[in-house]
Amino acid sequence: MRRFFRFRSNQAAEVLPTAEQPLLLNEAFHEPKQCIFIAIPKTGTTSIRNQLKQSGEFLIPNPHLNILQIRDCIYPFYLRRSLGRNFAFPTEGLVEDSAVRLQARTTFETYFKFSLVRNPWARAVSLYFRREGRPLHQEIDFASFCEKHFYASDTCKHPTLHRNQSDWLCDESGKSLMDLVCKLESIEVGIREIAERTAGRIVLTQLHDNRNELSRAASYKDMYNERTRKIIAQRFEKDIDHFQYTFQES
Repeated sequence: MRRFFRFRSNQAAEVLPTAEQPLLLNEAFHEPKQCIFIAIPKTGTTSIRNQLKQSGEFLIPNPHLNILQIRDCIYPFYLRRSLGRNFAFPTEGLVEDSAVRLQARTTFETYFKFSLVRNPWARAVSLYFRREGRPLHQEIDFASFCEKHFYASDTCKHPTLHRNQSDWLCDESGKSLMDLVCKLESIEVGIREIAERTAGRIVLTQLHDNRNELSRAASYKDMYNERTRKIIAQRFEKDIDHFQYTFQES
């Protein structure tokens, strides 16, 4: 793929427009709006992702990277974009690696980082009924699913072995790196806060894209008995405590 570069002193190289699609890091990383949206599977993220959709070729196409993966990919993404062919002698106008690294750190620190989470009991039902991959609701009963449901990424097309939703959002020590984490159950409040916190830079609308008519997540409580309810409570205790969820929350 041919790309053309213009170099400026002391800053990362700029990719000149071509007839081809531009190279983007990942759909979570949005340069025009200066934000990072971490899309945890089955938390109602499709409508947000569609509203933030960008045209281009992704360096890493997986839509469900965690915040650490995005953070660590910014530098090589900027590095790749800064590299080009040098036809000048003496060599001049090239960006130093230290400038690329500084730009990557500054970008991560200043971009607005946000995500959505969901009631673990409702989310388990949604994962059970999901249409992508293997249709587990046609293969096993819900009690059997709960017994084997060990990871928050279970049944995902690209499982990443996150045990809890919060694992998508934290650094190596367990500290959250997000500016805002909204609950799907109160998405209207979250949308307003996102617009306020970004001074109107990120304006979203509550939509219902990718709705699964087969799923019983809206009435998830009816899927559980005392045993399966306790299984989910124990498996995802970290999320339940951290985000203050209860089984009865709708």
